[in-house]
Amino acid sequence: MTDRETIDRFLAAPDTTPEERAVILWQYQLIGDFKQALWKAITRADGDNLLRLEIGFPDEVRGFRGWAHGDMATRLRDRGLDI
Repeated sequence: MTDRETIDRFLAAPDTTPEERAVILWQYQLIGDFKQALWKAITRADGDNLLRLEIGFPDEVRGFRGWAHGDMATRLRDRGLDI
């Protein structure tokens, strides 16, 4: 199975959360210019601005928190994603 097939399998899986989908798309750079700018803002935001961004983009911000401060990366790797 190619990397892209593995990624597509994860994106389509019913047990993949919206937050996980957002992180997978971000980490593999499968996003357009707007989302690239959004992720740049999310990764650089302080706590107050992160709360503001979460209002409009909850999946992305919660995904970032799970990635940066939680165990999302480990969980995705344990499920077979090379991320």
